[in-house]
Amino acid sequence: MSKKTVKAAVASLIAVGALAAAAGPALAQTARPAAAAKVAPCTASALTFEAGTVSRPINHVLLKATNTSKKTCDFSAETYPLLRLHQDQQAVTPVIEDSKPQAVVTLAPGETAYAGVLLSAADSSEKGFRTSKFGVAVARDTALKNVTVKGGPVYVQPSVAQVTYWQDNPADALVW
Repeated sequence: MSKKTVKAAVASLIAVGALAAAAGPALAQTARPAAAAKVAPCTASALTFEAGTVSRPINHVLLKATNTSKKTCDFSAETYPLLRLHQDQQAVTPVIEDSKPQAVVTLAPGETAYAGVLLSAADSSEKGFRTSKFGVAVARDTALKNVTVKGGPVYVQPSVAQVTYWQDNPADALVW
């Protein structure tokens, strides 16, 4: 390489460096992400609930929560539905830990979230009960909303019953 070529390359690098230094603050300003809009947790008053039996998998119900408000909300307060399947139930129905999605489900107005409810085992002799409705809440220490199960009544075995985390599509809710 000749001295002339090296000098030209160095001069080009210095010019590019000077340009980047001068433009740096402007580039830094445009590269900053905008502050994310805060999304409030979904409340029972912002949602309508539906539940229905499904043909597969057996012994499951699909719970739907649709955002009927005019604002986007998420399930950050409780990432799974708090269910009371029987009036004498002391604790909420346990969640299926393996069903946890990678991100908290967020609902724009009109969108629906889903949760699968496993009600009973196919091969268990444990006694249970039949019901056509259950209570659901989206945050602790809030009132339960009664949901009627379309296609019910359904058979519930209390020690088997579990619920998934909220999912953004019904297929994911019913995998478990």
